Amino acid sequence: MEIGTKTIAAAVGLFFLGGLSVYLVMAKSDAPAQPALTQHKTAAMQEALEQVRANAATAQEQSTLTNPVINDGAPEAEAVEELTHEAFLAQAEARREERLINKEETERLEKLKAMKERSVECKFWKQQQKTSSAAAKIEEKINEHCKLPSSSAASESSAASEGALSSALNENITE
Repeated sequence: MEIGTKTIAAAVGLFFLGGLSVYLVMAKSDAPAQPALTQHKTAAMQEALEQVRANAATAQEQSTLTNPVINDGAPEAEAVEELTHEAFLAQAEARREERLINKEETERLEKLKAMKERSVECKFWKQQQKTSSAAAKIEEKINEHCKLPSSSAASESSAASEGALSSALNENITE
């Protein structure tokens, strides 16, 4: 029993027709399901909406505290500015960029810390700590050569210290 080429072609055609009909039926049933998809919001979107609502509530409270409302029976226009789609996107983009900048800064500080801990000076003073009894002075040197400064001036001077650190490392490498 041999299956002919016409039979194979007919089977393939029926297969594609079945797939197409399933696709069309599913596409029509997805149209009403679109509003249900908007109910599922990402965490960032929910956080942004809560933040906007909180900002709007505080702005409304401040406006009522500074301008007492006199109700003379006339309907007043809403003083609260409604958030537009563009404003929401701009705020979300600003938050995203701020998070990226913070992430890059922490990564940079972690790399600086790792470079300091791997430096020759740090290794030397840690070895001295193991073998010597002058613990206070050695602890001070370890803090100086192995750890990043923890003050706010550290972030300002980190660019200068990064250049000095890299030149010192390059000097140690060339030796």
